Amino acid sequence: MMRRSSVFLALMLAFAPALPQVAAAQERVETLRMRPGATQTTVRGIVIGRISASYRLEARAGQRMSLDLNSRNTFLYFNVLDPRGRTIAREQTQWDGRLPASGVYTIQIYLVRAEARRNRPAPFSLDVRIAGRGEAPDPGPEPLPGPRSWRVVGVTPDDVLNMRTTPSPRGFVVAEIPFDAGGLRNLGCQDSQSWCKVRYRGQEGWVNGRFLRPE
Repeated sequence: MMRRSSVFLALMLAFAPALPQVAAAQERVETLRMRPGATQTTVRGIVIGRISASYRLEARAGQRMSLDLNSRNTFLYFNVLDPRGRTIAREQTQWDGRLPASGVYTIQIYLVRAEARRNRPAPFSLDVRIAGRGEAPDPGPEPLPGPRSWRVVGVTPDDVLNMRTTPSPRGFVVAEIPFDAGGLRNLGCQDSQSWCKVRYRGQEGWVNGRFLRPE
């Protein structure tokens, strides 16, 4: 029995140098810094198989980020994560949006799973632009005469009402409100109640007014 254990241990040690190749890091992370006064930069890199490339960039709430990913590999995409780790852009090659919070944003560049399995290299360039001085987002209209609070209607039980940073379907989603929620504090609506600003569980943002009814 001792002899068999010794042989097994010897085999494990013999193959040990190969283990790090199997458990290789799946993500390369770099900090992206622009020159003083610059608003844009271009970075170049390569993604190979399952090993993604990530860039961390500090920005302020209210600034606008524009990203343009160029590669011959049509299966290469990026995600954008906000300072809290929430995904605000998924599987994109071009994206432009206003930033909801100050802090460090992460841009993850990766191959889709089927292509990553082929372990092919994908060189790329990423154009990054940060515009604006970080002004606070528009606080929206002054509260108009109307209900003190709203309840959600017209949303199916398997769906949610998105709360966004701006009164637009392109605004960042900052919260998901349950289909049957009530107690949304009215902070004011645009003309014809197309979009309304509300406060729900400590979070403020804009929701589509057609899914609201007075409470």
